[in-house]
Amino acid sequence: MTYLAKPSGITLEVHVADLEAQCDVIFPNRSFTSEKYRRRTGGDLEALTRLAVKWHDEGKKCKPWQDACRRDYEYLQLTKKQGTVLRNAKIRHELASLEFIHKAGIALPDVVRVAIAAHHRKLSRRHEHRWGEERSEFGKFWKEFTAIADGFRIYEIERALETRYRYAGPRSLLQLADHRASAIEGGSPVAAIKPFEYNFPYNEKRGVQAKIEELKDEAFAILRAPTGSGKTDAALLWAKHKIEKGLADRLIIAMPTRFTASALASSNVKQLSQCGLYHSTAWLKPQSEDLDLARTLDSSVTVTTIDHLCISLTGTREDHHAIFFNLMNSCVVIDEADFYDDFTQHNIVALLRALRQFDVPVLLMSATAPDSARHLYSLSGFTVEKIHEDLTDYDRVRCHLTRLGKSSHPEDIASHLQRALDGEATIIYTNTVARAQEYYDWFQKSIRTEHNLRPEHVVLYHSRFLEHHKAQKEELLYQMLGREAWKQEAPPTGVAILTQIGELSVNISADLMISDLCPVDRLTQRAGRLARFYKDRVGELKEKRGELFIVDPYQDINDDSIFYPAPYGTYVMGSGWRIGEALSRSAELVVDGEYTAHRFVDLVNEVYPTISAIAPHVRDNCRELETCIVGNWLILPKAEAREDDDETKDWRSRDIAPQTKVYAEVNASGVESDGLLDAMTWNGFRRFQLDHGIECPQYRLDAAIKAGILNKDRDHVLLTVGEETIEIWTVPPARYCVETGLSLGDKKTS
Repeated sequence: MTYLAKPSGITLEVHVADLEAQCDVIFPNRSFTSEKYRRRTGGDLEALTRLAVKWHDEGKKCKPWQDACRRDYEYLQLTKKQGTVLRNAKIRHELASLEFIHKAGIALPDVVRVAIAAHHRKLSRRHEHRWGEERSEFGKFWKEFTAIADGFRIYEIERALETRYRYAGPRSLLQLADHRASAIEGGSPVAAIKPFEYNFPYNEKRGVQAKIEELKDEAFAILRAPTGSGKTDAALLWAKHKIEKGLADRLIIAMPTRFTASALASSNVKQLSQCGLYHSTAWLKPQSEDLDLARTLDSSVTVTTIDHLCISLTGTREDHHAIFFNLMNSCVVIDEADFYDDFTQHNIVALLRALRQFDVPVLLMSATAPDSARHLYSLSGFTVEKIHEDLTDYDRVRCHLTRLGKSSHPEDIASHLQRALDGEATIIYTNTVARAQEYYDWFQKSIRTEHNLRPEHVVLYHSRFLEHHKAQKEELLYQMLGREAWKQEAPPTGVAILTQIGELSVNISADLMISDLCPVDRLTQRAGRLARFYKDRVGELKEKRGELFIVDPYQDINDDSIFYPAPYGTYVMGSGWRIGEALSRSAELVVDGEYTAHRFVDLVNEVYPTISAIAPHVRDNCRELETCIVGNWLILPKAEAREDDDETKDWRSRDIAPQTKVYAEVNASGVESDGLLDAMTWNGFRRFQLDHGIECPQYRLDAAIKAGILNKDRDHVLLTVGEETIEIWTVPPARYCVETGLSLGDKKTS
């Protein structure tokens, strides 16, 4: 009898052969992974994976499944439409595979049986009912797997991680082979699996790149170097050494945010064999086949976020097992980190602890790592003997800094903004979106015909734009103030108004900068955009320095003006923002004068002189992560994380106010008059989120609803996604425009 594997008509025999063919592609390019697995577990990773491939779909031979599949196949042939019989038949073929193996008396290792059970994401407490209610004979497997999963005490973190690694290998590789084979069977392209290759593109190594020779054999190293010093190529040289030495087979570059990850992936990896970008908005990129490899860290180089790595430890989503397994076969570069955020720092320590356990080489690069970072990161168990430092250009004056005092509105510093109106290229950094929007409005109202600045040369860039509008604005910024603009005879003109997302992600420059006061490590990154391309300018001196003006951000509340520390503090529901210690110390220490890279580093050391005592809520967050590591090492929890979440039910990657999404420009998506969008798949919903979703603080949404800015009858929409109904809030056209983005305050968009 010929058995079907899919309603498309692909037979089971062909499908299994297609998975075998993918194993023939994967394993020759992952010899290090196989060898490390053998050393750590004693198992043959390729043999175990091929065993799982052989038996993973055996349950599809059962009569109920075959009958349903054939009916859908016949329907497809007749109507060219997908049938629903199989989907509604409620027969989990992977569980039927376990039953077939059990009845046949075939002795498979537990790691193989788990791989089979998990390959469609149903090894989950959320789906426990599927193991007993649909067919009672499957219940015994659930009891067996839960007994294995519950075998560790809460303090046995290392044992849980080690055992997870052993199970995650065949589990993740079966899914990789299955997904790739299914994509090819469906006519979709798949990305090539390539070994790491990197060719250094220059004739000689610069200071920071030469510094790699000093630290390249350390298991964990910290490299401090000024912005714009060539750290990316230094990181790639380091990875090349580690991989050639047989300590890893791929490189992971972890950035602070998805915006910085995008910037690195798009501009600095031309000398690489393969680079994948993965974060929550990477789906906008056209190479969707590369995205699947990047999401699970299967690319030879992946640029992603720290959050993406940290949450993989929680095991709250099926792909976390693949991310975790591949991470432990990598070498990792952490490029910058937010030292003002204790949540992030202690999550990084937990991540480093796991990486150390699995002998993963780590390089942390930063322009602003304080000396106290040595002591903080040593909590992971890594030995951190020194901070390696590139002193090239260390004492060149980068800028002259002037404190302007408090400013609630742009009018307060109109005399300094006049220089921008007169045509001088200017970068303005604000700490909040609302302040950035106010600057933009001020310029649009202030520009006159006699000014050299034109309205279209004022570009606002912050996090509350739709993703395709962000991409457009990035291109405008590069054209206006990017490297090529500074190579022209006539100096560029224009105003870039940025929030935190522009600190590292947008490679532009100006000689004049106005910035809200912020923690000094963030200020150092902002100042790195001053006179950045002076060596490329026509007829310019090599010692060009910028001017940096600092304003203290104030907010008018009830006829009073108060210092507004957001987001560098803690938001307390009902009482507002409390200033963080890093911002408070920076306010005391940042004074007028000339600043070098050396002076900025000294200031960072004064702001972060020691490891601060861990706050109770940070300690609680660390314990929740440990609970996830031990509790979810094998079976997914009831409250599974959604794809691209950076938090779980009880653990968070960052100490920020709860975030939510609202949706703009949704009319073109076909929201029907009854408020119900056509049913969509989860992939379709992900695309909808990327096309229309904007992240904002939950308290902003709540305030907008309370104030009547958003109306439930008009703006509240129900979406049917898969088998679930999801509630979303849309924003009316008056609350979003391409020039200023989302506005949920009293003022409508222009």
